[in-house]
Amino acid sequence: MDEAFAHVQGKGGKYDKKGMVPPDGGWGYVIGIGVGLTFMLGFGSSNAFGILFNNFFLEQDGAGGLPLVIGVYNGALSITGFLSGIALKKYSFRQVGLVGAGLFILGDVLTIFVQRTYQLVFTFGVIRGAGFGVMIPVSFTAFNCYFTKKRTTMMSANQTLSSMASITFPMLVTFLLSEYGFRWTLALIMAIDLHLLFAMLIMHPVEWHLIECTEKGKEIELLKCDVLNAKQSNFVNNDESIVKMLSGNVNDVDSVEEETKDRHESIQKSIIKVIYDNVELDLLKDPRFVSTLIGIGFAFVSDVTYLAMEPMLLFSYGFSQMEVATCVMVGAIADLLARFLLALFTYFYVVDSRKLFFSGTCISVFLRVALVSSSNVWYIFILTAISGLVRCTVQVLFPLVLIAAAPDRFPAALALHILFSGILILLADPIIGVIYEATGSYVYCFLGMSTCCLVCVVLWTTEYFIYRKTK
Repeated sequence: MDEAFAHVQGKGGKYDKKGMVPPDGGWGYVIGIGVGLTFMLGFGSSNAFGILFNNFFLEQDGAGGLPLVIGVYNGALSITGFLSGIALKKYSFRQVGLVGAGLFILGDVLTIFVQRTYQLVFTFGVIRGAGFGVMIPVSFTAFNCYFTKKRTTMMSANQTLSSMASITFPMLVTFLLSEYGFRWTLALIMAIDLHLLFAMLIMHPVEWHLIECTEKGKEIELLKCDVLNAKQSNFVNNDESIVKMLSGNVNDVDSVEEETKDRHESIQKSIIKVIYDNVELDLLKDPRFVSTLIGIGFAFVSDVTYLAMEPMLLFSYGFSQMEVATCVMVGAIADLLARFLLALFTYFYVVDSRKLFFSGTCISVFLRVALVSSSNVWYIFILTAISGLVRCTVQVLFPLVLIAAAPDRFPAALALHILFSGILILLADPIIGVIYEATGSYVYCFLGMSTCCLVCVVLWTTEYFIYRKTK
C-alpha cells in the first residue's frame, strides 16, 4: 500500500539541499507511530460499528439505516481523500492533517448526542468519514517522504497495527457497553480518538529532519514526494477586495451583486478546473481499464457492507454481544493471518494479482449466500474465518490490479478508483438499506452483496474471452 495516494506527489525528484536525504529512521519512526495511530483509531471503531450501534438501530425500528450510514461514511471518506490529496500540493502535512483530525473528533462529539438515524448519517457518516478521508493521504504521503529503504518493513508494521485494532476493538466496545452503557462508550471512544491530534501534530515537514548522505561519488535517486516547506501558508487574498460604503445608489448595489456573482462563478470554475486537472478522464477510453475499475468498485461495495452488516445479522440470529464480538475477532485474525501468508508466499513465488483478486471475489459470491443459510454458531464462525482469509485478496491486492491495468499512470488510475468507489458505495449501500426495509430480512441484503461480487465476476469473465479472442 505504500504507493497509495501517490497522486499527491509533487514534481521534485531530489531535495533542494544537495547531499541531504530522508532519515529513513529517526523522526521517521515517530511518523510511523502517528500513521499507526491513525489507522488503528480510524479503522478500529469503524469495524465495531455494528456492535456499537445495534441497540440504537433496534430503537429506530430496524437496521435499514445502517447501510445508509456506512455508505455515506465511505463515500465521504473517498471523496475527501481525493480532495485532500489536492490540498497537500499547497498546504503542509500538519495543516491538512489537523483539519482531518478536527473533523473526525467533531463527528465523535456530535455522535454522542444523536437520537435519530438521519443525525447519525450526518455526524458519523459525513463529518467523521470526511475527517478520516482527509487524514489518510496525509499519513501515506508523510510516510513515503520519510522512508526509502525501510518503507516496506515499516508499512508492514503499520498494517499489522491496523489489523490488531480490528481484532481488539470489538472486544473493547463489548466490554465498554456492558460496563458504561451506550452514551458513555461513545464518550470514551471520543476520548481515545483525541490521540489523532497528536498523530497529526507530529507530521513535521521532512525538510526539518534531512540527514547528510554518507555515500560519496554516487548520485542518489530520491523518493519523488512533495517536500512541503515549514513556512506558513500565505492566507492573504491577492484580489483587491475593498469594503466600500454604499451611497444608496441602485447602480452601486447592482454592481456589487454582479461582482459577487462573478466571483462565485469564478470559484466554481476554479474547483472544476482543479478536479479536472487531477482526474485523467482519458483513461476511461480504455475498455479494459473501465472493466477493472467497475469490478474493483463493486467488490469494494460488497466487502465494506458485509463488514458492517454481519454483526446485525448475528444479533438477529439471537447471538449474544460476546459471541458477535468473538465472531468479528475471528474474521480479523483470519485476515491478519492471510496477509502474513500472502506476503510470505509472494516473497518466493510470483503471482498474478488480478487472477488472485478474481478468485477471491468468486469465492465471496458463495460466502455471502452461505452466511444466511444457517444460524449455527460454529457454522457462522467457520464461514467468517474463511471470509477473513478471502478478504485479504480484495484489500491488499487492489493497488496491484490497478497498476496492471494502467502501469504507466497509476496515480491517475488510483484517483479515478477513489472517486468511483466512493460514489458507488454512496449509492449502493442505501439501496441495500431500502431492500431491508422492504423485506424485513437480511437474506436479500446479503444476496445483494453477493450480486455486487457477481458483477465483477461476470464483467471480468466477459472481458477475458473478448480479449483472448481479439488477441
